[in-house]
Amino acid sequence: KPGERLPSERLLMEAFSVGRSTVREAVRGLVTLGLVTNRQGVGAVVSKQISSPFASIRRSVDVEQLNRRALLDLLDVREALETKAAEFAARRATAEDLAELRLQHKAVESEVRAGRVYFQQNALFHKAIATAAHNPVLAESINLVVVQVREYREKIMRESPLMPQRDVKEHLAILSAIERRDADAAREAMASHIRSSARVIESHGDPERN
Repeated sequence: KPGERLPSERLLMEAFSVGRSTVREAVRGLVTLGLVTNRQGVGAVVSKQISSPFASIRRSVDVEQLNRRALLDLLDVREALETKAAEFAARRATAEDLAELRLQHKAVESEVRAGRVYFQQNALFHKAIATAAHNPVLAESINLVVVQVREYREKIMRESPLMPQRDVKEHLAILSAIERRDADAAREAMASHIRSSARVIESHGDPERN
């Protein structure tokens, strides 16, 4: 429970039949995700409030002040994380994972066809890929990044007329590669998708480039 100390390294090693380095790496991961804090003289303690590693972005900068550079920095992080997730998904996705991916792709397509803002459906599509990668730490990291700039992303979706159809096309390329179990193609399709978003942000405000 929040506020409780984790078992000692020795007990964790025995409970999970792993070495000390594995336990320490796992605890570091929990600290990074804000699930655990290390207290001097006490040890690893379950956090009372789960915090995001990106919480400082939300505290220090509101949506209107968030500049293009910050958005592009976040996309750099997303590219690093999500290309790996797409690669893993192509190798590890179950039949249920693939069904969820198809469902979320159709949801994005439906919202775009109806002319509605589709941030939530878009986020769920990316979340489904992260889930299909079957790496909980990677999935949680991606989920934390994706939600950081929702308002700004929705604004761009409304103001960039070509973006919705482009997203649908790029999502389909990612989905198709994952369905074919082509890890290299899935990774490249995701990289292309993230970079396409970066180009939209870089050109935002210039109708001829949008």
